[in-house]
Amino acid sequence: MSGIAHFQGPVNSAPTPRSILPCVAAGLCAFAIVIYQSWFMPYFLPFFTGRDEFARLVFHALYGSVLIVSIAVLAIRRYVRGAILLLAIAGAMAVAPVALHPLGIVAKCYLITLFLGGGAIVLMLASSPAMVLRLCASVTALNAVVCFLDILFANGFTSTLGRAAGLAINPNVAAAGLLLGAAASYRAVAPNWRATFLVLVSAALLVTLSRSNILAACGTVAVPFAVDIWQQFRGHRRLRLDPRGWGRPLAVALILLGTIGVALATNVYFRVSVGNSFAGMISVGKALDEAADAVDSSHDEVASSALDPVAPSSQQALAESSSAATIDQPTAEPSIRSDPPQADPARATASSAPPFSGLPSSATGQSTNAAKIQALGERLVDEGKRNSISARALFLERGLLAYREGGFFGRGLEVAQALAPHNTLVLFAIAFGHIGWLIPIGLVASAFWYVRSAGDLALGVALVGVMLTSHDLLLTPSLFLPVALGIGGMLAERRGFTETHSSAKKGEHRSFAFGANAGVMAFAVGCIAILLITPSLVTGRLENETMFTARGGYETLLPRSQFPGLFQFDNLVLDPLLKASDLREEGTPLHQVEWAPNAWPAVGPGEYTFRRRDAVLFSATDSSDPRQNGRTYAVAVPLSVSALCLALLGTIIAWSIVSTSALTPRISRREASL
Repeated sequence: MSGIAHFQGPVNSAPTPRSILPCVAAGLCAFAIVIYQSWFMPYFLPFFTGRDEFARLVFHALYGSVLIVSIAVLAIRRYVRGAILLLAIAGAMAVAPVALHPLGIVAKCYLITLFLGGGAIVLMLASSPAMVLRLCASVTALNAVVCFLDILFANGFTSTLGRAAGLAINPNVAAAGLLLGAAASYRAVAPNWRATFLVLVSAALLVTLSRSNILAACGTVAVPFAVDIWQQFRGHRRLRLDPRGWGRPLAVALILLGTIGVALATNVYFRVSVGNSFAGMISVGKALDEAADAVDSSHDEVASSALDPVAPSSQQALAESSSAATIDQPTAEPSIRSDPPQADPARATASSAPPFSGLPSSATGQSTNAAKIQALGERLVDEGKRNSISARALFLERGLLAYREGGFFGRGLEVAQALAPHNTLVLFAIAFGHIGWLIPIGLVASAFWYVRSAGDLALGVALVGVMLTSHDLLLTPSLFLPVALGIGGMLAERRGFTETHSSAKKGEHRSFAFGANAGVMAFAVGCIAILLITPSLVTGRLENETMFTARGGYETLLPRSQFPGLFQFDNLVLDPLLKASDLREEGTPLHQVEWAPNAWPAVGPGEYTFRRRDAVLFSATDSSDPRQNGRTYAVAVPLSVSALCLALLGTIIAWSIVSTSALTPRISRREASL
């Protein structure tokens, strides 16, 4: 979208609301981009711990500011009103179905996401669309760099050990954010840096090991390239490749390949995840067959009791199946909550799902569908550990079955999100029935409606790819914001906003820099709050699912801290007796044994030791199997600030300095003296 320009009003000697408005819009838009697209918001929320009323006040002030400035822009700028008319109508139609069901936390997230996306389009049109998209690209590059930092540490930010996620925590969500951010903003990057930008983002996508998003990225590159070649062929033009300027992208690619090599050599979890990722693709056929057989077998057992008066209803089957099965499920990111992000939000959402009523009139059909849903739920409990690809297929099948069971207006977003269909179209079909299909289809149509060249097709193709494999797009502002900005950028280019050099332009540049730095400061304040409220000892129960036999006992990973990546376990291998640690069996402390760093430790009955920084080796007091003896084991391990946290802060500070210098215009001595 290199053709996007800045629209400025007339030059005024004295500041007026009309001249100040673009600066305010630029600052607010920049703050929203940095705080949401860079995933800073979850780390800012701990600042409000124990101060819920203050949190509501701050977020209501943020949303109110966006609303007031957007209304002012629409009232003053006629060209903005005309530009967004169709999008405003589409947004109103997308919001209307929410009134059909109770307003829960997921529905609020959906409304906040649409509100922030629409507000961002208005603010960018009122200020500088080109600058907004360049900031979007800059944040995408920052996210890519943080993903590479993530894989260099065995215990990084990711919720799935060995897969890069950056501050998004979830690798699949991080990959979707990288893909959408790059597709929306790559044309705003300077031509001599564009290839380097794409190489960086592509490499970051690879280290997330998100196969669905990598496949979508391939389509995002292939479709515009094929269309461009076809246009050149029809225009009787020869395809020309200019090798000049390839030096920088090749150098960056070599550096990134070297970084991946270092991660493979030093991070055992990354090495194992890479192997598992390839193995999962090879064994997907076998996994699907095994899953189908298991579901059919379970379905037959449940269906045999269909005449039983206490046979499960569709409501019970949906509640049971949705409460225990997830694969890397991210939170819907409610922006008004003051608690930190949850590790498994689908469980909590499912427990509060509204009743599933209005069942089909046919008792046989009802029993069959309920049995199928229950069978799928039972298989999905552990399917993600066997093969994530087959798990996605089962999630989708369960979602389609739930859609057929729903009424004409669906069952609401609370039930739909709890079922985790991993498909945006199916999510809204479950939530709002037949009319729910129109919401994601309308969004895709908007992404293609304003296309002017083959390069603009990237956003629409990426959007389709993410929608087909994720249900979080319209529930997470961090994912939807770059999509909205990309659509707004194409809209600005299509409207042909002209650029005029005025004094207001300098103010807008400074406002962008101020808004971006304000987002960085919010993240820094949140990190300081996290450091202050996090106890020096992390406590938690050892999970039976992760235990395995080793050296006379059982080994398992230590429970992770609430904010992984910012903290690390103290190295108890080097000086175990100098650090406070504790392992208890049903409240009874076990005896810690010390081993030399080069020794191969073993434990006896009632003993424990630390083989690695993040794992404990222990034995029950009676040498029984802790996975089956019914006892609980609680551990307490000291924490310290991780090197990854320091590297992250240094990277963000460097990014902030570079962005500020790029956003702030250079003023000559002659201009300064005027």
